[in-house]
Amino acid sequence: MKQQLTNILNSGRDSALLRFSLAKSFAASGELPEAVRHLQEAVRQKPDYSAAWAELGLNLLRLGDNEGATAAWLKGITVATAQGDAQVRRQLEVRLRRMRSQLPKGSCNGPS
Repeated sequence: MKQQLTNILNSGRDSALLRFSLAKSFAASGELPEAVRHLQEAVRQKPDYSAAWAELGLNLLRLGDNEGATAAWLKGITVATAQGDAQVRRQLEVRLRRMRSQLPKGSCNGPS
């Protein structure tokens, strides 16, 4: 699957959805930096792609980048709220709370 998606990208047919799909495939095989790269491109192409912001935050968290995860999820919450996507907004709020609750006291990143 990953190779098929890469072939599509290499053929010049780039899109936010293709980048999101590539990222999911890379993340599933443990290639998190590559997944993050594709997710960053997905949200660059389509800044209102709340699912991509959610996935970007998750992969950044897996890489140990709490600040990056916080920033991605806050942006995702903003986007989801603007689009009326309550399910994604709630999902991101829960992820953010869980991450912050696991950090040492006083080291919370970003606004509460």
